[in-house]
Amino acid sequence: MTPPRPEAPSRARVLDFAARTADLLERAARTAVAEAPSDGGGSNGSSNGNGSDPDNGSASHPGDGVRRLRDEAARAADGAATLVVVGEKKRGKSSTINSLVGVPDLLPVDADVATGVHIAVRYGEHPRAVAHLRSDGDAPEAPPRAEPVPLERIAEYAAVDPRTGRPRRLDVHHVEVELPVPLLAAGLELVDTPGVGGLVGGHAELALAALENADALVFVVDGSSELTRSELEFLGRATERTAETVFVLTKTDSYDAWPTVVERNRELLARHAPRHAEAPWFPVSNRARRDAVAAADSGELQEAAELLEESGFEPLEALLRRRIAARAAELRLANVVHVALAALAVPLAEQELRLRSLQQEPGLAAEVERAEEALRLLQPDSAQWRRALTTGSRDLKNTLQLGFRRSLNDIRRVAEAKIATSEPAALAEEFPAELEAQVEAVWLQLDNAARRGLAVLEERVRRECSTVLDTGNPDGRADGGAGGPGPGAELALVEEGAVIRAERGTLLPEMVHSTHRDGGPLGMIENVIPSVGTAATFGTVIGLLTSSVLLPAVASYAMLAVLTRRRRQRAELGRVRGDATRHLNRVLTELSTEIPAQITDHVDELADRLGLALDRAIADERLRLERRLAEHRRNLAASAAELAAARDRTKRRIGALTTLRDEGLALAHGLAATGRPDPDRS
Repeated sequence: MTPPRPEAPSRARVLDFAARTADLLERAARTAVAEAPSDGGGSNGSSNGNGSDPDNGSASHPGDGVRRLRDEAARAADGAATLVVVGEKKRGKSSTINSLVGVPDLLPVDADVATGVHIAVRYGEHPRAVAHLRSDGDAPEAPPRAEPVPLERIAEYAAVDPRTGRPRRLDVHHVEVELPVPLLAAGLELVDTPGVGGLVGGHAELALAALENADALVFVVDGSSELTRSELEFLGRATERTAETVFVLTKTDSYDAWPTVVERNRELLARHAPRHAEAPWFPVSNRARRDAVAAADSGELQEAAELLEESGFEPLEALLRRRIAARAAELRLANVVHVALAALAVPLAEQELRLRSLQQEPGLAAEVERAEEALRLLQPDSAQWRRALTTGSRDLKNTLQLGFRRSLNDIRRVAEAKIATSEPAALAEEFPAELEAQVEAVWLQLDNAARRGLAVLEERVRRECSTVLDTGNPDGRADGGAGGPGPGAELALVEEGAVIRAERGTLLPEMVHSTHRDGGPLGMIENVIPSVGTAATFGTVIGLLTSSVLLPAVASYAMLAVLTRRRRQRAELGRVRGDATRHLNRVLTELSTEIPAQITDHVDELADRLGLALDRAIADERLRLERRLAEHRRNLAASAAELAAARDRTKRRIGALTTLRDEGLALAHGLAATGRPDPDRS
């Protein structure tokens, strides 16, 4: 029998803990300012026992840790688990999203590849949609402009043109939809990415890139046939992108053999994508779900309940709530506790150090002086952290450039295969859209790689600073206490929004369709004459074989028509392939010109910002240590009564901080225990 799992701390408990922690830190900062010596050396009684050292960073920057904590708590309170919904063309992906939110006509479902831009469907008290627009004149750092969109007009902003396969609006960056739906209120956000409606060409790359920040993948198939090769390849590549996969099999009302299809799909997954072999499957009927909504709207509640049960959506929604929304909520709550503990660690370590000074421990002055010397080693241009920043940013640029060149090679390989194997009509209509999807996927993948690389660079440089600080910090840690932020922690190196920016429509030229005038007498002669000899020979052979007069003429005419048509088809194919090849070369040339420069500029800019932030942090830390040393010397000269009163105040503050820290550690333990894999997982 499996022992019961520990109950996760409720969101209310964690958010209350975060609020009390933030309030305490703010009060401590205000107390520090009020008790600080006005002349830099004032009486001992006013300079000891502060809730926070007015010169140690907590008072001079009282909002840094508190702001991070409040922001993290707000994300935990309002955040939702991100579900990326993926499926081949005409599998029922958009209909499934519509069914989950109970709005049958929300997302466009008629076009072949309906989704043209990123669409996020999340909870809101009132139904609304907003399109975020960019214009060619916008600066790269400018946020998209928000434009309200009626729900019934989402397709005008988010869909592609079914004739051309290109987005209807090139200025649309993404669309956000809010609905007062219980499933979304439970903590879920459904994401439909550009081109996810078909796992062909660049659409698979876009879906994979979108999974970088997803909590789960919802993979939609239907009951008509087993998983295709492209679907299995996609799932194999998605193995490392997401920790949770849910399969939805649609159209159970149209295909009676769907149970056999599910079993066959499980076999294929076990062989080709074993990571997903144990993922749950949910057979559903979007038609029954739509009819259930209509019945409920008409007041036929019993019929609506029966149709809802028939649709199969209730078990799917239950799993999404229980396994994905709840787990994502626990992760976000764990982040809140982690940030709170880090924020508490700094003032707690400072108060403990102050108590040592008030207790007049011998050797404390020497420890602070060694810390000052360690900081001086970080300041020269030859400091190790500066070399790490220089070499790290150079290596990151090289890595990103290499990855970008490889991505261009992949685009060329896939595009050339498409050009070589497609029929003229399909090539002319589908190639621009598929190439654009591939390019967008490269942008997303490059942005994800840049974020990861910059985070690694930041950690590496800060670690170099910490290595030096460890030699002199009185408590042996560069962070000032358990888990506290190190120098430069106030820098948000990887910000919200794209790191590598490339706006839709600005780098991608339109595909130019060449024309060939084959009408008129000259065009007819050009097309017909090369085939006349072959047609005449064919007719002569038929005449010799049949001894007929009429049949050779008919055979000659028929052969002439066939050969002329084939000649025109070959000419059209050559023309369209030439157009597609020229378009491919133009796009790759534009990308090769623009993106490498962006990589260099962005990495250099962010590396410079990190260096400046660390310089500022090192200077602040040195000033803090100098003032701490001066405070310790004042304590050595203070009276016994002054020291006793200051020690009492400091002990009370240490007690308050320790109580909160212990509460946070207990919350963290509970969240970690419930975050382990469920042994009863089905």
